[in-house]
Amino acid sequence: MRKKGWKDVQSRIKQNRRTKLAIFVLALVAGMLILSWVIQFTQRLFSPLGAVNQQRNYVWNGEFNINLLVRTSHIALFSYNPKEEKITIIKAPDELFLDVPFGFGLWQLRAVYELGQTQKGMGGDRLLKDTLTSFFAVPIDGFLDFSSLQPSKSASEIVEILKKNPFSGLNLLSSLKTDLTIWELLRLKVSLSRVRFDKVKELDLVDLGVLERENLPDGTGVLITDPIKLDSVLSDFVDPAIVSEHKTIAVFNATDKVQLAGKWARLITNLGGNVIIMNNARERLKKTTAQGEESLTLKRIRQVFCDTIGSSEDVTSSRAQINLFIGEDYLNK
Repeated sequence: MRKKGWKDVQSRIKQNRRTKLAIFVLALVAGMLILSWVIQFTQRLFSPLGAVNQQRNYVWNGEFNINLLVRTSHIALFSYNPKEEKITIIKAPDELFLDVPFGFGLWQLRAVYELGQTQKGMGGDRLLKDTLTSFFAVPIDGFLDFSSLQPSKSASEIVEILKKNPFSGLNLLSSLKTDLTIWELLRLKVSLSRVRFDKVKELDLVDLGVLERENLPDGTGVLITDPIKLDSVLSDFVDPAIVSEHKTIAVFNATDKVQLAGKWARLITNLGGNVIIMNNARERLKKTTAQGEESLTLKRIRQVFCDTIGSSEDVTSSRAQINLFIGEDYLNK
């Protein structure tokens, strides 16, 4: 056998170096691909499931109640209370006669979705969500649109499917249009599975006795309600996290439009907030702002109304712990 010479040794060393370099480059490329995949997966996890523009500046993490519009063959308002682990579903009849925001005027609920679909950059589900937020004076955090599901199911049937474990309801995703993120859907799915059957409440506005039937000039029958009557049946939408803090809240109208402070103070009250002041602001503001003591209540108010922390308005004379200034961005809502 020929004894290895100096050149053979050097050649082997060079070959080993080239092999190590090639392995390093391959490992680096693989690492970059994996990192890219992880980043893309994370982005998708915290992005809306469908091709829907996210209108919220927050992701639901279980700190507060989550209220959702559910659209199937009918429209319903769904609320999950994570602290008490209970579900409330309110069915809204198609004949409801509602004041649609953004200056659209009065329409029956059955027509709002199609109206929104005709508006570029809006969509039917968003207009439905904003309309029912104003009608119920309850913040609606997102929507679940199962209207394309065949065969059609009611909101309560959808909830029952989602409550089942471990993977029931996955077939619903192909029919779902939503502005919730995948992370929110997963959290909601796991949370609903823990709700006992006796913690699920189904309500129908027609059966609650808060609606009155009227006829329009053309003879069309519609259903209307008094906000005070409606608020009396919405106690299940109160958020325990807000109630427990009992923070005092002032709502100021920083626009020239009358009654805005009262309108949105009603929503905060239905949320469980303690509104002690409703007044006009001294300054006019373009954007809605909120300031005050850092708390869950302030965090939730910012989620619902704005992502702006403060205002130039002097609130030293305000007796409230939290001050909300409704700006011109809320003129048409």
